[in-house]
Amino acid sequence: LRGAGLGGAGGAAGGLANALGSVAQSGSDAGMVNLTGGGANAGGSGAVAFSGGGATIQADPATNTLIINAPAPIYRNLRAVIDQLDVRRPQVFVESLIVEMSSDDAAEFGIQWMAGTGRLDGGRGVVGGTNFGGAGQNIIGVAANPTNMGSGLNLGFVNGSIRVGGVQILNLGFLARALETRGNANVLSTPNLLTLNNEEARIMVGRNVPFVTGQYTQRGVDGINPFQTIERQDVGLQLRIRPQVSEGGTIRLAIHQEVSNIDGALTAAMPDLGVVTNKREVNTNVLVDDGQIIVLGGLLEDNSSNGREQVPGLGDIPVLGNLFRYETRTRRKTNLMIFLRPYVVRDSQASAITAQRYDAIRGMQGMSLPSDHWLLPDLGTPTLPPRLPGAGWIPSCRTSW
Repeated sequence: LRGAGLGGAGGAAGGLANALGSVAQSGSDAGMVNLTGGGANAGGSGAVAFSGGGATIQADPATNTLIINAPAPIYRNLRAVIDQLDVRRPQVFVESLIVEMSSDDAAEFGIQWMAGTGRLDGGRGVVGGTNFGGAGQNIIGVAANPTNMGSGLNLGFVNGSIRVGGVQILNLGFLARALETRGNANVLSTPNLLTLNNEEARIMVGRNVPFVTGQYTQRGVDGINPFQTIERQDVGLQLRIRPQVSEGGTIRLAIHQEVSNIDGALTAAMPDLGVVTNKREVNTNVLVDDGQIIVLGGLLEDNSSNGREQVPGLGDIPVLGNLFRYETRTRRKTNLMIFLRPYVVRDSQASAITAQRYDAIRGMQGMSLPSDHWLLPDLGTPTLPPRLPGAGWIPSCRTSW
């Protein structure tokens, strides 16, 4: 007996042979003996055999067939079981939309000043002022290296240069700094998966990034040899789905979805820590009707922060206090939503879905064709051939030279 629903890899035939062994055992008083174990034969043939009670069952995974030698009553029982088990399994086509939107706004404003009397290099004198922010923001850092001036609007008053500690710097007596930044990101991913019922499907789109897990120095004959251990991990979009179709058409989905990316700002700010990644992960189980759209996820983060650096007391004075303080504000908002729509694909429905996707990708290729140019030659662009109607509609895609 050869069945289409036993599984293309042949392993399902061995599993069915194990199940039929129990059925034949229940129909005979002598019992069943498993001669070669389940799944695959260690002897190399890959066959699973049972013998006992006047019946012999042998499975050949290579050809996905069952050989049954049994009396008529036992054979009829086995054939009835085969008719119920050897059915075409439905497939599930899952369309997904993964949308991630993030907004990052920041603003800062501050006034700084510096003044001094007397000699500042090799003599006595008095110096005073305000100094807020980092090296590219504060007045001392800008005076020492004007090319390191931060972004935004920077206004200052320079009166020549002075020497401090043997170093020549600008005599920057006043610095006003104002900056406003807005950043928005919109990431849309549309992975689609087709899988058998109760079989896990996985798609991953991203990069395989090396992470340093350890390092040490070994002293050898040739000198000191540094050594590092590296572990590679996938960074990007990952989607794993296992569907289970019930008799009524309801689909149970076991979903694992992960979105990760490299945080360039933190990686650059902390190079000693290696690569820093952002990660969003969802693990859930849901019930969905055939063709129904569901949504997973929602608002992940809405974070705002305010900062103020000021001279005690003087920074609280209305209006004039702006001369003695430096204020910053930031707000970061991240929203992630996952939309899923599963379809139960039976019999010839897979051909219709494939034809639809074929036409869609061919239309996208047509929009990306280069326009005619009066001087440049037409070098041609690889495109899919037109779809032919009927069975076997994909033509031979042979490249001619």
